[in-house]
Amino acid sequence: MKAKFNTKTLLALSIAALLPAGSALAATTSGGTVNFSGKVVTSACAISAGSANIDVDMGEVRTATLAAAGSEASTAKAFSIVLEECEIADTSASTEENPIAATTVAVTFTGTPDSADANSLAVGSNGSATSAQHVAIRLYDEQGNVVKLGESAAAVPLRTGSNTLNFSAKYYSPEGNATAGDASAVATYTVTYS
Repeated sequence: MKAKFNTKTLLALSIAALLPAGSALAATTSGGTVNFSGKVVTSACAISAGSANIDVDMGEVRTATLAAAGSEASTAKAFSIVLEECEIADTSASTEENPIAATTVAVTFTGTPDSADANSLAVGSNGSATSAQHVAIRLYDEQGNVVKLGESAAAVPLRTGSNTLNFSAKYYSPEGNATAGDASAVATYTVTYS
């Protein structure tokens, strides 16, 4: 038996071949989650998102550099805390009789203090065998003054808008005889306005 195809049948078969076959080619979807975090604050400034968690790569320092008591790495590693949307006191009406103090900000760093120097951060992974010994991290303000743990750095006046507070850190050996190993540390900071 010979099948007869006419032009209409052939056209219908051609169109059907071009169309997706039911659910076999149906669109699929996938997705994920977006987590938002932040705070609404009443302080003079907001801390920028990039300053909420700061990573400072201290690099590598040779033990010979930290061999003597009181020695420190030659290169400081810079980091900054950026404050945004700062609103400051209007000091334009300030007089000698009625002074209006400028709005200032001071930063305080806290963390686990080194056993030989309570002003510096202890390093290492919880005192394990792979931790560097006789090594700490010292913090400095923009002028190169040591910032002691638990004490405010020198207060600086704020400008309206964005402000960048610059700091740095160096490896330091209060006792000398540094040994090789992990020399990581964690500090937290608080910002105080006055």
